[in-house]
Amino acid sequence: MKKKFFNFSISFFILFLFFSKFVFAKENSAAFFVYHRFGEKTFPSTNITIRQFKSHINEIKKNNYNVLSITEIVDHLINKKPLPEKTIGLTIDDAFKSVYKKAWPLLKESGLPFTIFISTGHVSSRSKSYMSWKEIKELSDSGVSIGHHTVSHPHLVNKSIDVWEDEIENANNAFQENLGYVPDIFSYPYGEYNLQIKDFIKEKKFKAAFGQQSGIAFNEIDIFELPRFSLNEQYGSVERFKFAANSKPLAIKEITPRDLVIKDVNPPLLGFTLINDIKSKITCYPSHKLTTTMTRLGEKRFEVRFNNEFPKGRTRVNCTTNDNNEWRWFGIQFFRP
Repeated sequence: MKKKFFNFSISFFILFLFFSKFVFAKENSAAFFVYHRFGEKTFPSTNITIRQFKSHINEIKKNNYNVLSITEIVDHLINKKPLPEKTIGLTIDDAFKSVYKKAWPLLKESGLPFTIFISTGHVSSRSKSYMSWKEIKELSDSGVSIGHHTVSHPHLVNKSIDVWEDEIENANNAFQENLGYVPDIFSYPYGEYNLQIKDFIKEKKFKAAFGQQSGIAFNEIDIFELPRFSLNEQYGSVERFKFAANSKPLAIKEITPRDLVIKDVNPPLLGFTLINDIKSKITCYPSHKLTTTMTRLGEKRFEVRFNNEFPKGRTRVNCTTNDNNEWRWFGIQFFRP
């Protein structure tokens, strides 16, 4: 009897340890990161130094982050399944040659899963700056996940639906021919999209889509507007990586305007509603040295006004708060054609 009770106690304890990692996690969220180039001497705005990249890997290994494939994270978010604490996903856009030569050996040695979003036209051009299909197939066969990033990496917002169709279908054909499958997760070139593009990507049966706005993914987030923290030489310190990886979501809904492309109203009037009860002060920081006026409308509704018109191109707005010693983060990216 004692032996049976002892065995039951041990089994219960093991189950408790296993499920506590998931069920008792404070929040179901994940931080995604995006890289482009590694150890290249040009284009520092999209490059990370090898020293910086190694410091990120060391931080991951030293402090017990849960690095999961983005497919696994996306499935958990879609199905509202619990994720472990400190879940992060690693992505790389554009398939530059330095991914194969410099990043992959380090990631492979560390056993870290990651996803490369491929623009097929760049690869098929046989440019020395990009990986070849043979190299991409090698990575894919070894377990690296591949994502869809159009053919030519265009500013989709400036293009017609016929161009969108060609960019998706021609890339699909290239993926099928060279890899034997078509990726089901999409990355918007430059992180730019509008409502029509988002609906178009849904209709093309993609499972999820990523932008390049900062923020933390959470259960109620729009799965076709997933955020990623961009890392480069200027914003690639291990301190920033650690800060982002340990942040929590500033969970919001009912975002206005719904379409993030600026047309007639400039500057836009940003509004959102909190999902959770947040009592701490929320501050929003736009790029391009713009300033804001923040108004709280009732308990959970906020309105953000900007002092000047947004310039042409991309304008990012990051809203943060320190809530009970936990930083919460939400980001959005507007585009003015």
